[in-house]
Amino acid sequence: MVFRILGELAARRAPLIVVAWVIALLCAIPLAPRWTDVVQNGEFAFLPDDAPSRIAAADFRKAFPDDMLTSSLVLVVRRESGDSGLLQEDRDFISQVIVPRLHDIVGIPMPKQAAEDDAAATETTESPATPTGRYSAIVHKIEWFEDRKLGDLLVSEDGQASLIVVSLKSEFLDQANEPFIDEVEAYIDELYHTPVDATNRSLPAGLDIAVSGSATFGRDMMRESLQSAKATENLTIILVIVLLIVIYRAPLLALIPLITVAVSTHLTMALLAIAAKYGIVSLFNGIETYVTVLVYGAGIDYGLFLMARYREELDDGATIEEAVMKTLANIGPALCTSAGTSIFGIGMMVFAEFGKFRQAGLAITFGLSICLIASMTLTPAIIRILGLWAFWPNMPTRKSRMESNILVPQNWMTRLQKANLLQAASHRIAGLLETRPWTMWIASILLMFPFSVIGFIFVSVLSYGLLSELPAESTSVRGTTAVQKHFPAGEVGPVYVLIEADQVDFRSRSLSPEKLITELTDRLVEKRDELGLHSIRSLSSPKGQRDQRRLTMSERTGQRKLARDYYVSKVNTSVTKLDLIFKNDPFDIHSIQEFRQLRAELPNLLPDDLKDAAISYVGPTPDISDLKDVTDRDQIRIDVLVLVSVYLVMMTLLRRPGICAYLIISVFYSYMATLGITHFVFWFMNPEGVTGIDWKVPLFLFTILIAVGVDYNIFLMARIDEEQKVHGRVRGIIVALDRTGSIISSCGIIMAGTFSSLMAGSLLGMDQLGLALSVGTLLDTFVVRPIMVPSFMILLVQGRLGWISRIAGYRHAQDTTPAAEGQDSR
Repeated sequence: MVFRILGELAARRAPLIVVAWVIALLCAIPLAPRWTDVVQNGEFAFLPDDAPSRIAAADFRKAFPDDMLTSSLVLVVRRESGDSGLLQEDRDFISQVIVPRLHDIVGIPMPKQAAEDDAAATETTESPATPTGRYSAIVHKIEWFEDRKLGDLLVSEDGQASLIVVSLKSEFLDQANEPFIDEVEAYIDELYHTPVDATNRSLPAGLDIAVSGSATFGRDMMRESLQSAKATENLTIILVIVLLIVIYRAPLLALIPLITVAVSTHLTMALLAIAAKYGIVSLFNGIETYVTVLVYGAGIDYGLFLMARYREELDDGATIEEAVMKTLANIGPALCTSAGTSIFGIGMMVFAEFGKFRQAGLAITFGLSICLIASMTLTPAIIRILGLWAFWPNMPTRKSRMESNILVPQNWMTRLQKANLLQAASHRIAGLLETRPWTMWIASILLMFPFSVIGFIFVSVLSYGLLSELPAESTSVRGTTAVQKHFPAGEVGPVYVLIEADQVDFRSRSLSPEKLITELTDRLVEKRDELGLHSIRSLSSPKGQRDQRRLTMSERTGQRKLARDYYVSKVNTSVTKLDLIFKNDPFDIHSIQEFRQLRAELPNLLPDDLKDAAISYVGPTPDISDLKDVTDRDQIRIDVLVLVSVYLVMMTLLRRPGICAYLIISVFYSYMATLGITHFVFWFMNPEGVTGIDWKVPLFLFTILIAVGVDYNIFLMARIDEEQKVHGRVRGIIVALDRTGSIISSCGIIMAGTFSSLMAGSLLGMDQLGLALSVGTLLDTFVVRPIMVPSFMILLVQGRLGWISRIAGYRHAQDTTPAAEGQDSR
């Protein structure tokens, strides 16, 4: 009833529908704020509030408000030629040229030199920013090797490199960091091009400077994400246009679904931006890429199914108005059910703990809903307005019911179109399925089996390395490589251990608190290799386990005072911290395992007087560990919810519990094969450098592939039901496959092409997701839907699956057609 009304509305009020959509678009776009003003940046900020690392970070900020765990820009000054390492002129250049220039850029004065008497032990060369400079709102302090607290740690043990650390008040993915980092980077580039002169402001020969730090990584990530989003959107449009024209060879016919998805996408993004502005929804930076690709892919599919059925109705002798009405009446239920699997399946992501998954589920579902409404109204309205011109240059010359045969000019293009390769292949496969269903079914299973095994084995081998997302030539990757060449890999992201012991005053001048920390530090040093630690820095060992010259009594007193200032909270003196430097990269999967081992063993290493102390962990590795825990739980939860929701949606249309279950199993099988192929391809391309696929890929792949894969099976099963009423059980399957093969294959190719546009950018995670979704869609299009599903259906209705056929009510084939009597002896 609803679809008949929609059909009549589209056929008789087409201009009004088009005007309504144009008005909605023109009203929404001007009201929408800038996208960058409403999206959120970050990665770990999307962890749930009760995540241990989030709670620990809040506690750290309270206890050490002056040591902001936000982000940093790091300059790596190094001299790798020769055996002497950094020269005195290099050190002078750092302290007299680079550091003053950094202060000028920030807009703050250089710190006063420390006094020479003992009282000056509290003075340092770090420079807290004042509120007068251009970047003082985001810069916290600048530290270099002259820092009295930890300056020695900013020089590498090999003496070849020194770090200048600019601590920022903003998060590492904050867009406010970008102009500051760009200006510093421009200054470094300027140094390389400054000629030697009497002012000695030119870069000493042989000295090299690299830019690193979490803020630099954040800048690079945002920049690459923006470029990838633009490249993806542009490539998506180009691919869709090219594929539509190649498949249908009718420019206007290609533009119809493209107009629909363009309107849907722009309206979706405008409405989401408005909702985010008023706090109705939250959006992360980069979500627009997922929404665009999914809406374009699904919308094109919906449009193709509508136009294919519209052409069939015209071929059967319907007028243009009748064809539009019959198209919506006949295909509307299947189209809505198909869209429903995607909407409800992907919508299950709103139950995720991780904020990005939750936001993606909401935004994509909203976009698909808008796209479905547009496909059911705007698409048929445009078809009705264009009439037979939609098929130009192969326009039908007759359009009345009495002249049912559509005549087209006979040229090389139409002859090529008649030799439809997809249709020919579909017809050939249908013939093989009819005569050899067992062979075809087993072949489809064996084809994907090796990759399904690989996928099953490596399903949990994931990469959490943020830097691995970026191309090797990006500034932050080159800078991090420079840091890790001269410093421990874990230096870029230490693990801070907070110890709160209510009965201990760590700022006490007595040696008892320091002895407790000394005992704990010594125990950690003994297990350093087992725990993967490079050094342990604490109240008793502020500079770790480096070889140090013997200090005078005055120097030891000054150092102890500095250590208390750095390692003991001034807000709560019962809180102290340890800085743990791991040997591995903080984002490496091995560091996660080593951190978890440390977390399990550290309580047992505490001295007896600290046994009741509360311990918490802060840093990128604890963040990654929590991220893994949260996303692992999300994977299980979302997988179950997606399977259940998609199954229930299919049941509303097909009402066959066993067949619905098999359809989901078949798509899940192709998902495991897709995962295996993705692992294999990226391992083959870089055997040494790839530690696993990006951690976001499995959940997005599963959710999207299950929803989209079942879409095509729903269209096939709906047509099978329709054809079985006319041709019988077995023959109805063959006819349905033959008649839908070309259109579903075309949709699959376009959808795979749309997903492949995710590989247009330079982010590795998006490349992996784009490849995985493309491969999964093609497997479903050319293996699952045309072979695995219909061959099983034929065996089922022929009663050749034993107890499975009997449970389904099929004891033997009951077709009266000659084809139904054929038996497969294989």
